[in-house]
Amino acid sequence: MGPRSPRSNGFDGWRHDDSIGSGAHSELRQPSPNPGFGGDPNNNFVQLHSSKSAVELSAHESVGPVAIVTILFFLWGFASGLLSVSYNISLPLEDQIDTIKPTESALVGLHSAYYGGYFVGPLTFSGYIFRHYGFRITFIGGLVIYGVGCIVFWPCAVLQTYSGFIISNFISGLGVATIEVAANLFVAICGPPDFWEARLNLSQGAQAIGNVFAPILADKVIFRRDERSSNTQWLISVQWGYLGVAFFDFALALFFWYVPLPECTDAEISRVNRWRPARTSLNEKSRKRFVGKKALLLLGVWAQFCYTGAQEILSVNGPNLIATFSPEYVNKTNTYLWSAEGLLAFGRLTGGVGMFFIPARWWYLLFSAGCIATSSLILGLQYTPNNSEAIVGLRILLQFFESILFPTIFAMSLRGLSGRNVKWGASWQVLGVCGGAVWPPVYQAIRNRYSEALAGNRAAWILVIVLFCIGPGVQSMFVNFMPSWKHKLDALSKQELRERYEADGTIGGRLDGTNDHVA
Repeated sequence: MGPRSPRSNGFDGWRHDDSIGSGAHSELRQPSPNPGFGGDPNNNFVQLHSSKSAVELSAHESVGPVAIVTILFFLWGFASGLLSVSYNISLPLEDQIDTIKPTESALVGLHSAYYGGYFVGPLTFSGYIFRHYGFRITFIGGLVIYGVGCIVFWPCAVLQTYSGFIISNFISGLGVATIEVAANLFVAICGPPDFWEARLNLSQGAQAIGNVFAPILADKVIFRRDERSSNTQWLISVQWGYLGVAFFDFALALFFWYVPLPECTDAEISRVNRWRPARTSLNEKSRKRFVGKKALLLLGVWAQFCYTGAQEILSVNGPNLIATFSPEYVNKTNTYLWSAEGLLAFGRLTGGVGMFFIPARWWYLLFSAGCIATSSLILGLQYTPNNSEAIVGLRILLQFFESILFPTIFAMSLRGLSGRNVKWGASWQVLGVCGGAVWPPVYQAIRNRYSEALAGNRAAWILVIVLFCIGPGVQSMFVNFMPSWKHKLDALSKQELRERYEADGTIGGRLDGTNDHVA
């Protein structure tokens, strides 16, 4: 059998005669394979399936589906919080692991294994499932994979093997990456097209909240450990915690099987998102802009790669940085890190609300500049007892400025693409998250070249500043000060401009065979 055409979803029997666009190339809205939805009318378990496309929902209608998917973002944040606990698993096992000592290199290895899943999944099976089977099946597949990764942790903890922890983290990363391929795009496009960035920031605020509560709950309740607890006792509590998360994943997958979500066709996404130069002024200059329409996406992938690297450098080295720059505050490290995560959640929620009133590109520029300025001040301050509070405060403030970058980069970089390219673009954006596996080892290599801890951290900290500058800094400047990009983004995200450009065919166009062609 020859390769399936990328313009076909392989479910020709599900196509509708009145579907939008050409059936030969457009992925059409798919009813649930469960016979209770769009199949056997006698199976009335739950009747939530809507005939409306996700991009056709009003703001009120989109609240329910977005709220359901927001559960996945909370789970993602909770997973990241538990991952931070798994870093400490090898610390009490120093006398039991023979293959590798539990140094910081081992901890970075665990972290890189998790984010290595983002390098493998999005452009292979995760993206394939999403493009051919839609949002809901991708959610279910990602939850199952993530649950398997948590179950694998159990035998690895029993054997107390570092390589087993690597495998468990990698499988967990594959699962979360699979979820993210579909979840971010679903939240962005589900509802009016004016506020992609705002919706995604508000929804990902739940991810940040999960990232706040998971470490606190793990440290104080689930994985609590005191001087009377043996390593084995503590590890058993961690095993049960991961097993609980696995069963929660499977239960959530079953929930999504019975609660179908609205889908959308490539043509429908194109109708509200594809930018085209006006037909009356299609000169050579505009043709070049049209040919370069994927430049915003490619720059967004690079910005995501750099930003995630800087973010994970802070995550992996957070305690070390506080101990180095402000050693008298080391006994309060967890409190400061939890405060920083709380400020990140507040920043996403605040930024998401603000984007309903001020264009997202301006928020993007402000927060990118804040990251660059704050990280530069941390480098510039000399360590003295008088500067300790300022350094800790700047470290916490830096996480506030990071807050809106990931969701804003993701949503903004997909603006102006046709439907099929939006789905590919979502996969590429999640691929950019693998920067979390690449840059922390680079940071560590730079730091280890110095024998003195303070000098090594200051030299390596330059990498954080550079990543913020060449990633989010560059893209935020382009989208605000390059006329063609600024014009396109405003036209796609401002209601009054949308109406004008939809009328003259610059956005979307008539739903005929020519204008609906998905490139």
